[in-house]
Amino acid sequence: MLNIGINGRAIFRQLTGVQHYSREITRALLASRPDEVEYTVFAGREGRDSGVMDLPLATSFFPAGSPVRGLIWEQILLRRMGLKAGIDVLFNPGNVAPLHPPFPSVITIHDLAFLLFPQYFSRSFAAYYRNAVPRMAAQAAAVITDSQNTREDLESMLGIPSHKITVIPLGVSADFRRRMTNAEKEEVRSRYSLPAKYFLSISSLEPRKNLKTILEAYRLLPSDVTAEHGLVIVGGGNQVYADTGLSSELAKSRHGTIVMPGHLPTEDLPAIYRMATALVYPSLYEGFGLPVIEAMSASTPVITSAGSSLPEVAGHAAIMIDPESHEELAAAMELVATDSGTRNLLMERGKKRAASFTWEKTAAETLNVLRSVIE
Repeated sequence: MLNIGINGRAIFRQLTGVQHYSREITRALLASRPDEVEYTVFAGREGRDSGVMDLPLATSFFPAGSPVRGLIWEQILLRRMGLKAGIDVLFNPGNVAPLHPPFPSVITIHDLAFLLFPQYFSRSFAAYYRNAVPRMAAQAAAVITDSQNTREDLESMLGIPSHKITVIPLGVSADFRRRMTNAEKEEVRSRYSLPAKYFLSISSLEPRKNLKTILEAYRLLPSDVTAEHGLVIVGGGNQVYADTGLSSELAKSRHGTIVMPGHLPTEDLPAIYRMATALVYPSLYEGFGLPVIEAMSASTPVITSAGSSLPEVAGHAAIMIDPESHEELAAAMELVATDSGTRNLLMERGKKRAASFTWEKTAAETLNVLRSVIE
């Protein structure tokens, strides 16, 4: 019997990209569990009453949700919990892991934004990651990452040998491919007071997501386009991010409709995507860019950056723009809004592209890495 432990700290935190990955990969690993594999998901006190999903949980009296307490839990209590459970390997899906682990450890590092864009994070967060993550990666038995682009960053910036890194793309839930009735979509539209037509941004509200450029591009659109299409910015903030400057940009907006409903439940996202004219995702840097594949799976055209991992993920199924140019982004938004032929082409290509990204495939490849560490 192979006893695999999963560091569940990220599962019970506010749902951003890393937390979404942690939940989905855990769910997929448990769903595809072979007879010879047993899982234990380790969590702090908040895991006891979370109701996130049915998990084979081992929880501690100590909470792991806040940054400082989470660090204490991860570096001290998680080690003890893993030893007590007799695990053969610990899988850490959320960028960080225990230092000096007393058992083999596998870590997923999604990106190196904290090294490439330290100015976009709080000083304490950037300093901790800059000091700890290279050591965690060096001590890990294996490193998983989401894209070839991040693999190259790990090799060049952290000096991790190529043979130690495995690229495993993320998946997309079947919920995004499901056909939805008009009534289902209209119920979500009404709940969040969404415009009849809109451009969509889904991301955390951190500066590298480049939301200021989206606002600048929206202001450049012709008045007849903004009269018909609003802008919906979905996402929440976090104390680890530096000031985004969004407030000053929003104050400049004098035309069109801008809606910011904040962080939304996962179950509402498929409808949010399906009703959008296009996903606008001009991120400056991504380890993968999960909203791109989610939008494609939901038959939503995608406009995204021609940089970092995003061309690798989007292929030829999106409009690629220079994320530093709000003029280029505005032109792409106007094209998708006014040209049905372009929209239909992007929708068709996107659905085909997204079909190859599944959490089942991601889980199978992840389990292969965990097995290889033991063998």
